[in-house]
Amino acid sequence: MSMKTFYRRRIGDILVHARLVAPDQLEWALEQQQQSGKRLGEVLVDAGYVSEDDIAEARALQVDIPYISLSGLDIDPDIVKLVPEKIARDFRLVSVSQSNGRVALAMTNPLDVEAIDRIRRLTQKRVEPLLASELRISQVLDNVYGSGDTGGLMESLQQAASDVDVDTSSGEDDDFEATDVDEVRRQSDQAPVVKTVNLIIKEAVKRRASDIHLEPRKGHVEIRYRVDGALQHVRKMPKSLQAAVISRIKIMAELDIAERRIPQDGRIAVRVEGRNIDLRVSTLPIQYGERVVMRILDKNVALKNLDELGFAQRDRSIFESLIKKPYGIILVTGPTGSGKTTTLYTALSFLKSIDVNIMTCEDPIEYELEGINQSAINVKAGITFASQLRAILRQDPDIVLIGEIRDTETAEIAFQAALTGHLVLATLHCNDAPSAITRLIDMGMEPFLVSSSVIGVVAQRLTRIICPRCKVSYDASDAEIHLLNLPTDKGRPALHRGNGCSRCSETGYQGRVGVFEVMVMDEAMRREMLGKPSSDAVRQLAYKAGMTSMREDATNKMLEGITTIEEVKKRVFVDGDVAEQI
Repeated sequence: MSMKTFYRRRIGDILVHARLVAPDQLEWALEQQQQSGKRLGEVLVDAGYVSEDDIAEARALQVDIPYISLSGLDIDPDIVKLVPEKIARDFRLVSVSQSNGRVALAMTNPLDVEAIDRIRRLTQKRVEPLLASELRISQVLDNVYGSGDTGGLMESLQQAASDVDVDTSSGEDDDFEATDVDEVRRQSDQAPVVKTVNLIIKEAVKRRASDIHLEPRKGHVEIRYRVDGALQHVRKMPKSLQAAVISRIKIMAELDIAERRIPQDGRIAVRVEGRNIDLRVSTLPIQYGERVVMRILDKNVALKNLDELGFAQRDRSIFESLIKKPYGIILVTGPTGSGKTTTLYTALSFLKSIDVNIMTCEDPIEYELEGINQSAINVKAGITFASQLRAILRQDPDIVLIGEIRDTETAEIAFQAALTGHLVLATLHCNDAPSAITRLIDMGMEPFLVSSSVIGVVAQRLTRIICPRCKVSYDASDAEIHLLNLPTDKGRPALHRGNGCSRCSETGYQGRVGVFEVMVMDEAMRREMLGKPSSDAVRQLAYKAGMTSMREDATNKMLEGITTIEEVKKRVFVDGDVAEQI
């Protein structure tokens, strides 16, 4: 039912008459409002009964001011920029059109006389106020200016661009050339540059980002964060700050600021809001300067337990039984960033005991584990996985974690450790669990060693979780049912997605969960391995033994409303094999 005929009533009455809120829901919300002191609209939105757009439209009817839905509206960025970003964010408004000496303003508070007068004097135009939700206004501003905090980072960039004393006599195109090292160091030590770098890191940690990307372009530097596995645009940094900011990061990472022609790697230890954060820094020369990526490792992060990883009940029981074995090798496989380290750390936390000696060999130590002996390799000092592992085995360990089996030498030591009574947990880069067997044989491991040592393989991916605040359901289409071979015996299956809200930064997702397949080595597989089997042969034996594939696990999580069909197709399925593998 339309809300058009119900203006000048209370918002609650408007929502009830529009059948957006039931009377009992309104009664509950009013009680919550009295207890919490929040606005009624905020209580209803937090409860998931209505959207912020619904509240905005009801408010527009209440005050008799036109409502504008900014969702999907294509607004000229030049129109938006009629009002400076700081003013727009401070007053929570955005200019959406102009004509005949007037400017239309979408506002969260169209009765704000001060804001209207400010914009009238600024633009020298008559102001036509419209009412829109704060969420949509912020979304438009973020699309034009970049997302992020409400001005902190942007103000720092603007201040740095105006305050930093940069020698530009050589011209912008010379930015990639070698310059005076002392001059670059002087620029990078100036307070606005230091503040800007600190804010970039702080904001990334605040957003739960795993990586920070600084990408030089022809006329600016792109700042992006990777959150829940997806890159998000943050800001465009002025080109004039490129050399100073990147040099500041290189100084913090103890890299050579005079060397701009070869890649470099380093590390930074910082403290952000009382938390110890490690940054792995990588630089790479590209067309318009040095590209910098900083991987964020929070050493104080709370570790998950086995129930929180995302295992299906059966796979969780199998995995627990595997890690309780006294000896053998358990491999965790998957691409970079698939959560392998988190799974292994969770297993170690589960196994930790006063009477068990657990030792690790990592590159680097990503999280600090209480009661576990962790060590890191140092290639520059001649400490490799193989050499460190030999030393660890002389320390009387019961359980050994190897960050990654990268070469034959490391693999041979790991297998010897398993054969001599140690439980070895390690990661290996391959696409699925059955492929781990052929990968080891291809690395030069004897089939009989693989057969006698490997007790299980876990393959995994990470998929994003639907934001619970903006989660909605819908009926699967015929194409989706056919594509994923979804069950229809109980009618058309319901799928879910996130509409996007302020809590999830309009992405529709918040957090990630693992998708797994757990392969246990049985006698049939061990016999097959002696003949150097193909991955397909191992896979068929694993399915016969009852293994649930990652594709099945992902599809189940989709049907349970944990993730979306888009995530399942993007993160789990390989192009062209969806229908074949399900």
